[in-house]
Amino acid sequence: MVPFLVLLSLLPSTRAVAPLGKYFALEHYRQNGLHQADERGLKANAPTSLRFFTQRQDHFDGANPNTWQQAYYVNDSFWKGPDSGAPIFLCVGGEGPPLTPAVVSDSVHCSNAASWLPETGALMFAVEHRYYGCHNSSACPVSDFDDPPKVSLRFLSSRQALSDLAQFHAFATEEYNLTAENKWVTFGGSYPGMLAGWFRIRFPHLAHASVASSAPVHAKVEMTEYNDWVRYAYTVQSVGGSQECSDAIADGHSMIGKLMNDADGRKRLAELFGLPSAEWLEEKENQKLFAGEGVAYFPSQGNDPSCEEDACNIARICDIMMKTNEDDNVDRLAAVKKAQASWLDKQMKEAEAMLGDFANYWGWQTCTEFGFYQTCDTGSHCPYTQGLDLLSDQLQICAKFNISPDTVAANVAFTNVYYGGLSPVATRVMWPNGEVDPWSQLAVLNTTAPEQPTLWVAGASHHFWTHTPLPTDQTSVQDARTTIRDQVKAWLK
Repeated sequence: MVPFLVLLSLLPSTRAVAPLGKYFALEHYRQNGLHQADERGLKANAPTSLRFFTQRQDHFDGANPNTWQQAYYVNDSFWKGPDSGAPIFLCVGGEGPPLTPAVVSDSVHCSNAASWLPETGALMFAVEHRYYGCHNSSACPVSDFDDPPKVSLRFLSSRQALSDLAQFHAFATEEYNLTAENKWVTFGGSYPGMLAGWFRIRFPHLAHASVASSAPVHAKVEMTEYNDWVRYAYTVQSVGGSQECSDAIADGHSMIGKLMNDADGRKRLAELFGLPSAEWLEEKENQKLFAGEGVAYFPSQGNDPSCEEDACNIARICDIMMKTNEDDNVDRLAAVKKAQASWLDKQMKEAEAMLGDFANYWGWQTCTEFGFYQTCDTGSHCPYTQGLDLLSDQLQICAKFNISPDTVAANVAFTNVYYGGLSPVATRVMWPNGEVDPWSQLAVLNTTAPEQPTLWVAGASHHFWTHTPLPTDQTSVQDARTTIRDQVKAWLK
């Protein structure tokens, strides 16, 4: 999940409504390790395991007989059979990247589960989400995404997705002759992590346990916590941050806010950052595009300590921000932007091409269920130029769907009532979160509920422990995989 800023005007189709911000696609691309596809096994020729089953179009309309073919993947290479009592691992699909056969063997989604198959003899499934990356036009709940959003997206919700999983449970139990002794454990990170946890909460008779990684289960209209935590992330010493670095980033953006208020300042910024012109910065919308989400890319949820590009992570950015040969923090920010030029545009284009209509779908769910609008209000701890990216800007996407702010607020409130927010009632749900991941601030971090252990992964970004293991992974990430495995093993006894 990623921050976004509305850029496009409404056109009469789902495909035209995209809540894209400068780094919307890129953050998602990098948090899922796609910039390291070769190293993380994403391009490996995994055995073909794609299959389909019949799914209801609408689980909540008993008069709707329509069905569609939902995709799922299976890895039965180590399966001991239903009579063995071996468990079932269910990898929950979500907001991208689209699933491939690698999802049940070696991918960013559930590698912590897949790597455990030889030891447990488990059967592993991965169910593709009904909208995100739905396998092809014949394997989606609707046939025409050029219809208006309220037509083409009306079957998109977390509640429909959870019911899909319940329907799949019934199908797989019959198809693979499973018994009550084959206990199901759900795995997922980010939105799939939310679904994984909620499946255990809403269907406790179907899921024995869940590992809900980096799951922001507390819906909130305005998520000021996101950018406030970005600022904190740049103080974390274990990933190369420092208080001085974080302050320098914030100070530079504050200075930029002042420079945009006069002609000489705008001229300096246009020259330093290669902007179209000083006059271009006179427009408030252009100021927002330039500095409202940062004048360069500042990864936190997608921070990768092992990346090698210039200014690609917290440590490399802080190296630049702490240089004393620049005149001030504005010059240092410009140096970060310049350092990223060799790879940023290329990866942004790759990310946008790969994500396709994902932004449209996620925008719909923010309006109808979650909120999660990351703002940079004046007086907040946001490290960017404050007062440019506001809730009113973010809510424009909902206006394009003809959903009012009051309706958004009511939708968000109902989501928390329906699932329990930060106080879900369940057992055998584990909540791991990463220290530099801003989404952790809407996740379950502390609970007195029995059998809901939390795990704080020092220095880690968004569900990094679910990725394919690499020798360069942080010790804390490696330890998290062991802790998660030990907990699930205890629940399966």
